[in-house]
Amino acid sequence: MADDTTDKSGGAGGFIAGLLIGGAIGVLGALLYAPQGGDETRDLVKKKTDEYSDLAKDKVSDLSDAAKAKVAELGDKAGDAADSAKAKVGEVADSVKAKTAEISDSLKATADDISAKASDKVQETKDSAQDLIDKGKTLVDDQKSRIASAVEAGKQTAQDKKAELIEAAESEKKAVS
Repeated sequence: MADDTTDKSGGAGGFIAGLLIGGAIGVLGALLYAPQGGDETRDLVKKKTDEYSDLAKDKVSDLSDAAKAKVAELGDKAGDAADSAKAKVGEVADSVKAKTAEISDSLKATADDISAKASDKVQETKDSAQDLIDKGKTLVDDQKSRIASAVEAGKQTAQDKKAELIEAAESEKKAVS
């Protein structure tokens, strides 16, 4: 019977670990391809972190409830061998507590890791966005300068052409007189 309890707890732990890893991959994918801005992305990351944290708490509670049910079942079956059953229940309870503590620590570490990675990714996104803004400003300033130069060149050409036309008109006037 102890092997059955251990296998079920290990399977649930594997499920929770898989759920967290899948969630982390989903969050990282969302960060990499998120069409929204930094604030929205941070809100999404916080929301997802809270969701996975709540889900993990629910799963730990389910595991604890399942373990308590198993302990009660073993107590009912003990009957004549009360001393033997008490020892077995104590072993199962200790095992469940140890597994629960292990899973809880693992979930917390994973959540902390996801949170740290999300924070790093948010900072990288902010830095990339600032770089793009700076490049955009530089391009706009370059274009302003080019336009101003082109306008000045156009004005100068117009003045030169005007002077040329006036000179040609005066020459024509002198030739006619």
